[in-house]
Amino acid sequence: MGFTSIIFLFYFLPLVILFHAAAPKKIRSLFFLASSYLFYLWGSPTGAVILFASSIVDYLLAGSIGRTRRPGTKKLLLGLSVSINIIILIYFKYANFFIGEINGVLNLLNMAAIPWKDVIFPLGISFITFHKISYLTDIYYGTAKPAESFTAYALYLAMFPKLLQGPIMRYNTISGEIVSHAGTLDSMFQGCIRFCVGLAKKVLIADALGHVVDAIFRLDSSSLTVGLSWIGVVFYSFQIYFDFTGYTDMAIGIGRMFGFTFTENFNRPYISQTFTEYWRRWHITLGNWFREYLYIPLGGNRAGRFNTYRNLWIVFIVTGLWHGANWTFIIWGLFHGLFIFLDRIFWLKITKRIPVALNIALTYFLLLVGWVFFRSDTIGGALYYLGRMFDFTKINNMPTTIMPASIIGNREIFVVVLAAILSFFPDSWFVQIKDAAAVRMSEGLITGLKAVSAAVLFVLSLVSIINSSFNPFIYFRF
Repeated sequence: MGFTSIIFLFYFLPLVILFHAAAPKKIRSLFFLASSYLFYLWGSPTGAVILFASSIVDYLLAGSIGRTRRPGTKKLLLGLSVSINIIILIYFKYANFFIGEINGVLNLLNMAAIPWKDVIFPLGISFITFHKISYLTDIYYGTAKPAESFTAYALYLAMFPKLLQGPIMRYNTISGEIVSHAGTLDSMFQGCIRFCVGLAKKVLIADALGHVVDAIFRLDSSSLTVGLSWIGVVFYSFQIYFDFTGYTDMAIGIGRMFGFTFTENFNRPYISQTFTEYWRRWHITLGNWFREYLYIPLGGNRAGRFNTYRNLWIVFIVTGLWHGANWTFIIWGLFHGLFIFLDRIFWLKITKRIPVALNIALTYFLLLVGWVFFRSDTIGGALYYLGRMFDFTKINNMPTTIMPASIIGNREIFVVVLAAILSFFPDSWFVQIKDAAAVRMSEGLITGLKAVSAAVLFVLSLVSIINSSFNPFIYFRF
């Protein structure tokens, strides 16, 4: 039951809003928790069972960590609780990959393969695990208090708006709202506006671009030309951005409807001038998590230059692996780690002497190269695709008007231009437009325009949903 399904839009969400508003305050959290588990059971029954069982273990161990005054015992309990969650993540997300790689080696050695039945992957397990680790670690260091009830902790993990794709939030940033959350008419209105914007990003932009991306990445060697290969990866860069930021907008919007304030996760990353800046703008809560719970515990930049660079490489190897059990994700992580490394060594100094537009263009160009690995199923496939992108000896074989016409229509051209404008439009211009509107229009008129615009976006999105097949969010598999 995804956010873009008819069942969610017209049955699940309206009913949860209605009954949540009517429920007595004492049982609102319990009702929201039950609704969240129903949402998870619908898409991943195995994941829901694992989440519930492991949440009980986490809650008990976190309580023990908070109560004990013996440093050794606290460290032992933290190590046990974190290890349990890491083992669960490794087994369900990476066991198929590791066994497959081992069996591949055994096959080369003419040895018998390890008998194995593929493990079912629970949706959102990576996001859930990171929430768990942050909670347990914060309890250990005293930056958060243990949840006052199992319902509060279970709701922190399972609340359906952020369950499958985040944002990744620390418990102490939302614990107060978990205990006494209540939406107002204003928060309901603002939440609906944000939800409709996110729905339009996903359905009207990301999904429209996704059809082109899928068609191009499926082309055989005789059809994939230089031009089409560039079109494919440019479209994919906008597809994945609007897909993920669309989900985030919907999650934040739903959270507001119920009185929760979720952390922002994106800040127009494609206007970044360096990879360092990019990771401050892209998937912000993931970057913050790796900094707080991996980079700094490893020593951060406190133990000399060599150890700093080592820690950075470790973080980006793990970042790549976190995204999926595939060598392409590891290469993607190493690729980003390389440019973060170069930023630290010399590039940040050089960029100060280069025009802003050129920095943005160069960074975006390099991001496109990285996205090829992220989108490809194999390293060989990624290298072949990159070879086509840069095979300028065949520049005369740029796509004919017949081939693109069968893949890219007027709608797709309009959408990609719109996506580019929204992605690269200068921040200062947005601020000027907003300020000008605030001066020239009354607050009531602005509110009315927001409502009408959101309604139009919702209707257009609904028409698109009805007339197309279901397209799950890209990050659901993570």
